[in-house]
Amino acid sequence: MKDIYDFFNDVDIEVNEFQPMEADELEKSRIKKRVREKIQEHSPESGSKKRIHGKVAAAAVLFATGIGCFGWAFPSYAKEVPVIGDIFRFLDGGTTGIYDLYQEKALNIDMTKAAKGIEVTLNQGVYDGRTLSLTYTIKTGKDLGEDLYLREDIEVPSVTGYGGSQQLKQVSPGVYVGQSNYNLFTEKEERNALSFRWVVSSIESLGEEGFSEEKAVDCNFNYNVTLKAMDSKSLELADNHSTIQKVRINIERLTMTPINTILYYSEESPKQLSDYVGLDWEIKDDLGNIYEYDGNGGSGETHEKILKMNSSLTIQRLNPEAKTLFVTPILQLGNMQGGGVAIEDDGTETHFTLDALPEGVTPGEWHMKQISIDLSSIR
Repeated sequence: MKDIYDFFNDVDIEVNEFQPMEADELEKSRIKKRVREKIQEHSPESGSKKRIHGKVAAAAVLFATGIGCFGWAFPSYAKEVPVIGDIFRFLDGGTTGIYDLYQEKALNIDMTKAAKGIEVTLNQGVYDGRTLSLTYTIKTGKDLGEDLYLREDIEVPSVTGYGGSQQLKQVSPGVYVGQSNYNLFTEKEERNALSFRWVVSSIESLGEEGFSEEKAVDCNFNYNVTLKAMDSKSLELADNHSTIQKVRINIERLTMTPINTILYYSEESPKQLSDYVGLDWEIKDDLGNIYEYDGNGGSGETHEKILKMNSSLTIQRLNPEAKTLFVTPILQLGNMQGGGVAIEDDGTETHFTLDALPEGVTPGEWHMKQISIDLSSIR
């Protein structure tokens, strides 16, 4: 029997399903990153306010005018809302390889809840000490279309919030498989095991115009789970920072597990500029290998009009023969005309707009200082 990750590998897409758009390369990159990774943040312009984004069962619909694209994400995911698995394969034309080894360490959960003609099975989980990946299967007798949104939440003791991503794909009529990743924000260090409650409150159809209330099924499914953490090694990094265009990136820690590598970093930028900042990364080793990555979301706070975000990346497992890892942040600043609506779980809608870049700020792309990480002490 195929595991749930194999289902993703088998999904095909026709090239002629895509329509070409007129846009320069920077605009294409900005829009793709914005829809995938960035949500408008709502906070006072001044003062000190701790900003924990997470544990809020809300959704945002983000529209980009004149671009012809549509994206969705949790506003609680704050800075980066990466999309994993199939969507990345569709974008890059092939597998990224980031999740190729997850099946080796995935722990079976196999918990099923059913009501109102909907059946949701929580299949497997992978926990590496800070990030959690879950896979699940949805079966429904009601036609909800090809694109679904699972309104979910995760409750973990002593965790103040989370960032992450969700991916759902239709396998056959009425059958869907999905994967959700969570980057857990906590004051504690990595733990040996994680006890959590996964909550599913509704399954909704996601069309071109956004969420369809007519094609939605409310539910109340709770899954109480404990997962053992994988073995991992961490390397604290000091004085690894770079600043360009008033944006400072600091590489803080590298964690290696049997199936992946996690890079922790912080980003500081003026609050008025933060909504227009995008980050790409170039990650390679001394052997010439280039590594794919996914963003895991972030949380942070605004202090004296400076926003500081703490985030992380999931990277492919590094080549065991590599001695040095080279990490180059790529800063992108660009106009993002448009707006959207944030929808809280009580139905409250908050509309927002995205204005032009602040006066005096020039759009563009900059390769920041390359940071070298000696891997010998973590092997």
